[in-house]
Amino acid sequence: MSPVATPRQREALAAYVAAGGSVLEAAHALGVAPSTVKRHLADLRARFGLSTEQLVYVGRAARWLN
Repeated sequence: MSPVATPRQREALAAYVAAGGSVLEAAHALGVAPSTVKRHLADLRARFGLSTEQLVYVGRAARWLN
């Protein structure tokens, strides 16, 4: 079974990318604490076994970031 990202994790990754890799700006855009964005990204990295950079490629291929 392949890993699946939750809608909120996908949203956090998209906000992170839109903010140019800034956790603070992504958190502000989502209206959450920076630690929440960090947690979502950490959970994604653990779930997929990928780096954040690799997750961006996966997100683009899966159309999470459109």
